[in-house]
Amino acid sequence: MPPPLPFARFIHMIKAIEALPVPTEIFNRYRMEYDLILTQLCVSASIGKYLTVSDFLGCSILGSQPTANKRLKELVRYGLIEHKLGDDRRIKILRLTDSGNNYLVACSVAMTQALAQ
Repeated sequence: MPPPLPFARFIHMIKAIEALPVPTEIFNRYRMEYDLILTQLCVSASIGKYLTVSDFLGCSILGSQPTANKRLKELVRYGLIEHKLGDDRRIKILRLTDSGNNYLVACSVAMTQALAQ
């Protein structure tokens, strides 16, 4: 059997992305922004670094500072991330919750299965 064409692999990836287990309250039009925040938190936590709200306020993909703040608050409300005050109480440190970790694990499984096809 010949190896799959790059376009066929691309289609499998698109189908895997569409099939990801998005919590029902997350609207698809903001999904890219939510996934960006969640993956950045996951990557930073894996190297022992925690991100703050200010780290996301300058992100051009999230848009303006009020929009970035709104997306972060929505993820807190959905239970995917949590924030706690830093030592000087002026800095909010962001972390994934168990639900956020479970969402990213499900995403990883779906992407691995898509790449294996």
